[in-house]
Amino acid sequence: MPVSIREVAAAAGVSISTVSKVLNGGGYTDIAPATQERVRQVAQELGYHPRAVARGLVGKRMNSIGIVICHNLPSVTSDPYVGPVLDGILDRNKHYHQKTVIFAEDTWNDAFSKIPLYCDGSCDGLIVFIPLVESPFLERLQKQEIPFLLVGDSREQEHISTVDIDNIAVARLAVAHLLQLGHRRIAMFCGNSAFLSSAQRAEGYRQELAAWGVPYDPSLVWKGQYWEWAGAENAEKLLQMPPSCRPTAIFCQDDRLAAGAYDRLRAAGLQIPRDISIIGLSDYAEAQERGITTVRFPLRQIGAEAVNLLLALIQQQLPRGTAKRLSGELVVRNSTAPPLHKNNE
Repeated sequence: MPVSIREVAAAAGVSISTVSKVLNGGGYTDIAPATQERVRQVAQELGYHPRAVARGLVGKRMNSIGIVICHNLPSVTSDPYVGPVLDGILDRNKHYHQKTVIFAEDTWNDAFSKIPLYCDGSCDGLIVFIPLVESPFLERLQKQEIPFLLVGDSREQEHISTVDIDNIAVARLAVAHLLQLGHRRIAMFCGNSAFLSSAQRAEGYRQELAAWGVPYDPSLVWKGQYWEWAGAENAEKLLQMPPSCRPTAIFCQDDRLAAGAYDRLRAAGLQIPRDISIIGLSDYAEAQERGITTVRFPLRQIGAEAVNLLLALIQQQLPRGTAKRLSGELVVRNSTAPPLHKNNE
């Protein structure tokens, strides 16, 4: 249950009216600065924030959806994942006459400290973009009454609703394409382990190999992040291997990884796909421009479905913990082909 003003007053050792004056502003000179600071500190520690709407409006809809996103990008809207998903959210909000409030923070620690602001009554519900696997933010947010869901994260946790691509399924689709072409030594360039999607895509890779009777080889699994530089670094490691020991194909957990690997391998003189095949995930511009085979994600639809689900949660039409998984579509381009030597097991 949310913390009440009465609890803040008791913890700070002041009256309820003093708490109200301090937290609602107004520059009251009759309250000592030390007392004001103590009240603010206690309110923050307890997670209390005065509601943005008058008591007479409590329980009524504000027709406003909040978006919480943490990033250090030059531009959020130009990000190949966040941009299209955000477009889908904005478009669906406009359709349902919902206002959109964007809370953009530098770190999840910043977001953690601002949870009372997000839950002050100005928004009916929250869409949280891609939280970390270990997330004190979510633990605290769950203690609030406000409905919320996650986008870009499909953890199976009680009372947490999610909208995401089916990460295991899209990974299996990509790896199955390589196996169907005849590849058996398939490397995997992983994304950021701080995000659940990387572990889920790795699980899809393992499952599809097992389905084809291909042993899982951990030496072909290389850590990384969802950036081109990480793909290039792993490609450099691959180039240090004797040609006879190299994998014949690479499954990249993201198109930016695939683009980085593609550019580095071509710069080293390898011909793609003759010498090595590459497949990515998402169908970003980086894959389209290079002709990289990938699995296309319906990113705008993810945003639209997030609004649909959140409104259903707000209206109590669906229980908290409801999940929506979307499918991907294989897009075959010029970066995959049968291995040069068929027997590469």
